[in-house]
Amino acid sequence: MSLGAKLTLWLLIPLLGVLMALATLTMRREHNTHYQQASAEVERIANTLAIPVTEALQRKNPADLSEIVKRSGLEPARFGLAVYDPAGNPFFTWGLFAANRSLRREDLRPVLDLPRGLGRQEEMGDAPVQSQIIGLSAGGTLLGGIKVTMSLQEIQAILARERNAFLGTLAAITLILIILISVLIHRTVSQPLGQLTERISALASGKPVEDVAITGQDEVARLSQAFNALGRSLEETRRRLVEEAEQAGNVIQSITDGIIGLDAACRIRTWNRAMTDRYGVSESEVLGRNLFEAFPALEEEGLRSAVDGLLSGAQPTFLLRNFEHETRNRGRVVLNFRGSSVRRATGVIDGAVLAVEDVTDRVSLAQEVQQAEKLAVVGQLTAGIAHQIGTPLNVISGSAEYLMMEWGDDKPRPQELDIIIAQTDRITKLIQQLLNFARPARIDLSELLQGLLTLIEHQISKDGIGVKAEFGTALPPILGDANQLEQAFLNIVINAWHAMPGGGRLTLATRAVPATERHRRVGRASQPGVEVVIADTGMGIDPEHMPKIFDPFFSTKGVGKGTGLGLAISRRIIEDHHGSIDVDSAVGRGTTFSIWLPAGRSKT
Repeated sequence: MSLGAKLTLWLLIPLLGVLMALATLTMRREHNTHYQQASAEVERIANTLAIPVTEALQRKNPADLSEIVKRSGLEPARFGLAVYDPAGNPFFTWGLFAANRSLRREDLRPVLDLPRGLGRQEEMGDAPVQSQIIGLSAGGTLLGGIKVTMSLQEIQAILARERNAFLGTLAAITLILIILISVLIHRTVSQPLGQLTERISALASGKPVEDVAITGQDEVARLSQAFNALGRSLEETRRRLVEEAEQAGNVIQSITDGIIGLDAACRIRTWNRAMTDRYGVSESEVLGRNLFEAFPALEEEGLRSAVDGLLSGAQPTFLLRNFEHETRNRGRVVLNFRGSSVRRATGVIDGAVLAVEDVTDRVSLAQEVQQAEKLAVVGQLTAGIAHQIGTPLNVISGSAEYLMMEWGDDKPRPQELDIIIAQTDRITKLIQQLLNFARPARIDLSELLQGLLTLIEHQISKDGIGVKAEFGTALPPILGDANQLEQAFLNIVINAWHAMPGGGRLTLATRAVPATERHRRVGRASQPGVEVVIADTGMGIDPEHMPKIFDPFFSTKGVGKGTGLGLAISRRIIEDHHGSIDVDSAVGRGTTFSIWLPAGRSKT
């Protein structure tokens, strides 16, 4: 029930109670008035008739009674007359008593001392009557009595009409009051409160609304004015909170390190742009999910214990340096994790925040620097060896060759001279290999792949596999070990060969990749390179196997048909050359490997 209906009832019920009480009092007063008038009239008539009836009884001439009644002008339908003898027995009846055969004997002694007689209401049959009985005496002698009766039916009819008219008027007044009170309450209470309720709902849903316009100085108007002020204050507070939340969100999204916000149940609530850009996982994919359900590798790699310590309060912060993680899209990366508990003002732990710093390039750069330092040491050592050993070795080799020439061809030469020359040549080659190790060779990948095709093209053509070569021109050279790179590419090509048992097409392509197509690496400018694409039209790789294809000893070829080391070795060789490898595959359509290798410095 609405408040307006309740207020209407609260007002009408007491008001109707007052009206009903007033109606009851009024009708009772009218009832008493009419009956008092009837009693007075009967009393008057009885006392008026008592005189002539007494005289008639003194004359002992009852016949005069009819004449007395006739002269009185009373209506026989409304009035009745009964005359009693001294013993109280009726001996003369008229009017209402004329048809009453059950008129009882009256005891006249109680009324002798009442000069105006005794009045009372009685029932005559089913009709109420007002009676007045008077004792008649003369000279102290009881002559008899007279009883005058008046019918009250006409009075009851009048009272019923008045009651009905009064109740009808009361009903009309009540209806008018209900309408007036309902309209008044609707306009002054229900309608303003309805507007306030609508605004409260709008504020709860965050929608901007206009002020509630209610005029007047009553409590509802003042409530509306106070609520309008509260609504404006809440709207301003909400606007500031939205701006602050947006500012805080922009700050988090603009941080170059990855930010992961967790709630107390370890569900991801914040995932900033850096995490999306680096790992190719959008915010919508992870929000609301448990961190270790979304990224099971993190649990396997040992992050759960540190995060559980934050959420349980066992440790407020932690720092994990050089944490190796296998990502879904970028392969293995090296991260620094900084974690901190998030607490409410009451001290209750509400979650945790993880700052993720990707130091893969930094670690790689440090490794490169370390490798360069090692190579520099090897270079210095090699130069020393070449200087310390090269000169005596040249003397020995030259002397042996001189002895060979001096010996001539006409007589047998000592076998030891051939051994000396062969061993000095071997030592010279070893020194040259050390120099090559310290100073990597400059490799043209198109030439290297062309040589690889020369080795396998004849064999794979027997299995119905066509080869398509798309080698770019003017590729920048690659610094590295040609034999290792050839081995890496050969492993991938063999896998493609085995994936097309019923024939197909093998594509090998190279192209130069400018620095603008590569992400900037930490500590250095963006680097150009060369991309090698090896694609087949074979069976493809099942999606559930994609995360494992670079794992050592993982193979789908069956027992005795593969070691599962080929792709793992290829990726390690490419990463040792500071490159990257990506794979895209669809079951039934084929697989494409994309290898990027950094270009070496130009010759000077």
